[in-house]
Amino acid sequence: MMKKILLMAVVAMMATMNVNAQSDEPKNEVGIFYGIGSASDIISTYAEVFSYAVGGQSSFWGPIGAEYYYHISPVVGVGAIAEYTSCKVDALNQNEACDLTYITVMPAVKFNWLRKKSFGMYSGLAAGVMFASIDPGSSVKGQLDSDGKEIKKETATSFMFNATALGVEFGGNFRGFGELGIGEKGILCFGLRYKF
Repeated sequence: MMKKILLMAVVAMMATMNVNAQSDEPKNEVGIFYGIGSASDIISTYAEVFSYAVGGQSSFWGPIGAEYYYHISPVVGVGAIAEYTSCKVDALNQNEACDLTYITVMPAVKFNWLRKKSFGMYSGLAAGVMFASIDPGSSVKGQLDSDGKEIKKETATSFMFNATALGVEFGGNFRGFGELGIGEKGILCFGLRYKF
């Protein structure tokens, strides 16, 4: 029984290698994107609500990012995603500004479950680390908080993820794409991708 299982596994691997060898599909792809409704956007919304409550304003940018995948088969691609997000919160004047910055790096996997010459559909998963930075305004930096600690720039790291439930891409080797998911790339994500 064990010999049969081993023989079937070897035959399956050889068939997969043969399909990959005959495939003319590009193995590498790079992309850039912009997301809406990311996890860091939700975190920054609390800062924006506070800013409006005290009569200030805020601006949010991101996530903007880049991705790379290497296709180990026509169906599965492995790679990484890197993103940058920032939020600037102004209270009553410019000296009371607070800058929130998020940088995220995540290993990722992509599953191409529909592959046509000029159209494709896929899903994906990514998990990694987010580096967050909070830089208080110059008017409060160096002062003491209610616990007697000096107010200064703070940094933190946190687990971050992204799950793409449905991705759609269209075009040739140069493609546009849109994604619906949850996590740091956002609920909606749009971008451009190049396969080579």
